[in-house]
Amino acid sequence: MNSPEVEPQAAAAGPPNPTPAPIAAAAAVERVLHLYPKLLSIWFWGALVFVVPAVMVAFVVSVFADHWAVAPLAAIVGASIIAFVLLYGRAYIARFRCRLLRDGLWIDRGVWWRSEVFVPRTRIQHTEVQQGPIARRYGVASLKVFTAGASHGEIEIDGLIHGDAVWLRDELLGRHGQDGV
Repeated sequence: MNSPEVEPQAAAAGPPNPTPAPIAAAAAVERVLHLYPKLLSIWFWGALVFVVPAVMVAFVVSVFADHWAVAPLAAIVGASIIAFVLLYGRAYIARFRCRLLRDGLWIDRGVWWRSEVFVPRTRIQHTEVQQGPIARRYGVASLKVFTAGASHGEIEIDGLIHGDAVWLRDELLGRHGQDGV
């Protein structure tokens, strides 16, 4: 018979490991971060605050200019903007991925134009957590990560839960809840 000769040690060792152990250990996920669950409703209300006054102005202008076709057209455009915000926002939230790895931060986001960014911990210079008044009301924050280097010198993650943003900031800087002073 034509059977290949196998060395006893090679057969006992099993299949070769395609990923070296140090690389596999470095890539292990420490934590996966998600966007705020009610972020879509925040975006909806933000769009509504813009669309309703614009439609009202178009209606008033159509009354005074005696062009009645402008009011329904403005309403259709306004409803289209709201629908776009909801559909695009839902797809963005579904496709957003942020993982804190042992050796850095990995972010995958976008709907039509996808962006995948990896920031090694050694390149992070400082971070910043921001909240506006509406974000503070809902417990949402943005995290900015400033890195050394010209390309992607600043990376912003909008829509994180405030506690997650603060935790991520502390983990990226190696603070673990301690003050640096």
